[in-house]
Amino acid sequence: MRIYLLAGIATRESFFVVCRQRLEQLSQSAGWTPDIRVLYPYGDDRRSVLLQAPEVLRDVLAARRGGRHIAQIVGESSGGDSPLVLIGHSGGGAAACHAADLLRTASGLSDIRVVQIGSPRVPVSRALAAHVCYLYAVDASGRRTDPVTRLGSWGGWSQEGRSRMPRWQPLKHAPGHIEAIPLLGGHTDYLRHADPYIDADRVSNLERTLGRAWSWLTASLRER
Repeated sequence: MRIYLLAGIATRESFFVVCRQRLEQLSQSAGWTPDIRVLYPYGDDRRSVLLQAPEVLRDVLAARRGGRHIAQIVGESSGGDSPLVLIGHSGGGAAACHAADLLRTASGLSDIRVVQIGSPRVPVSRALAAHVCYLYAVDASGRRTDPVTRLGSWGGWSQEGRSRMPRWQPLKHAPGHIEAIPLLGGHTDYLRHADPYIDADRVSNLERTLGRAWSWLTASLRER
């Protein structure tokens, strides 16, 4: 199994370290041999945020720098018939979705899964939607705690009924699986694994986020 972890803007090199270790354990327990790599679609924290932020915003609307960059890197890697999984946090989730579409149409890769974690909303193609999982943070009362997940749109116009009048559908281009995760903190805290990001049940944000993502991923791969 090929797994790519895609970072958002201004992300430190250490951001995915524990997440990567946990994914290796989960993969091996499921009988898969994982090849896990970390990619920075817009550069890491050493590159100016003033350059990265506009690139992410453009990727929210269409496949621009981040999506194309990732599609090129992944497309050049030999994976044989192994499943391809793109897991993106924040802007990395936007790049992951666009890259998956580009790989599917340009390279003929169909066995692709995308997990978006705390990402802005980007339109998902109908052919890819069933293979995309979208996770966003909420507090104990169910209120969204991540403002980034309010950016962008899945909506689109459709003509319905006898009159064929245009009607706005807010989920027309939405991922096939959308799920709220009760977490401590907000946008930067999905993968935290130590106090104060461990809840009363002694479950960390990392375990809860990866638990939901892995549950969806394994179920989706069983349907291949």
